[in-house]
Amino acid sequence: MNDNFYILSIDGGGYRGIFAAHILAKMEDQFGIQWKGTFKLFAGTSTGSILAAGLACGLRAEALLDFYKDHGNIIFKPRKRALVDPFKLFTSRYSSVELKKLLDEKLGETLLGQVTSPLIIPSVDISNGKVHVLKSRYDQGFCRDPKVRVSDAVLASCSAPTYFDPRIVDSYELVDGGLWANNPSMVAAIDANYRLGIPFENIRVLSIGTGTSRQFYPRSEVPRWTRVWKWLQGWGLMTRWQSGKLVDLILELQSQNAHSSLCLMLGQNPMHATSVLRLNFESDTYLPMDKTSKGDDWIAHADHCFTHHADDIKAFLNLK
Repeated sequence: MNDNFYILSIDGGGYRGIFAAHILAKMEDQFGIQWKGTFKLFAGTSTGSILAAGLACGLRAEALLDFYKDHGNIIFKPRKRALVDPFKLFTSRYSSVELKKLLDEKLGETLLGQVTSPLIIPSVDISNGKVHVLKSRYDQGFCRDPKVRVSDAVLASCSAPTYFDPRIVDSYELVDGGLWANNPSMVAAIDANYRLGIPFENIRVLSIGTGTSRQFYPRSEVPRWTRVWKWLQGWGLMTRWQSGKLVDLILELQSQNAHSSLCLMLGQNPMHATSVLRLNFESDTYLPMDKTSKGDDWIAHADHCFTHHADDIKAFLNLK
């Protein structure tokens, strides 16, 4: 008898979520996997919440992959320059109007209280400076969110600072949960243990990332003329820190730490964990969250990752 409790955890990462979506679609096509039959808990942050919520609500991975392919350019369409703010210093980079409309169409009026599978969507309450975890109604001791629409919960988790405006959900002002749980795997494992009583030794986590960059900022050892220019720029939020890149760095560091901490919590070496299967890719260049023109590249990475790990996935999930 297989007593394993399988969790599907999907990182945040903006349009790079197409990497995770493609892997899920390949699993669906190659293995004929039944998502709600295989996984007992779904967790997703930001773009990962689109996928986790979609699967928990019964959508096919192929349809979620099409969501990225068909609508990426609409979601990440830059705001027009306004006369009062020509350099966009006072507005977020993108409007969430189209994303909200598309999520409403895909997820409908479904409430978190109507989702039958355990679902975890991390966000941040910026008014009170606290973490805020939106959940389906799988624990009778935690019933705060049953009347929150799934689409609203997902939109809040997708609202990365500087990229999208915060969202008001049930009087809470929420933003991207990636600020503390970009990789929600450890949050999910702790909740499975504490809320559902699953022993840590029975927990198995399929954790899907959205790409890791080996470089965010160039090193300081640069030619003298470049050094002068960089000195003039300084380390201001809008100069060398490049606000969006700084947010991306924070999310990436959180993802790395969460994976290592989860493995250690389960008593395993992060480099050779048997209870956690991490699917991700690395890049020598910076991986922006909003570069939709890179979609084909990230799908190619997903194809390579799936081909390399297909047998590992089958064995990990005990698929026939």
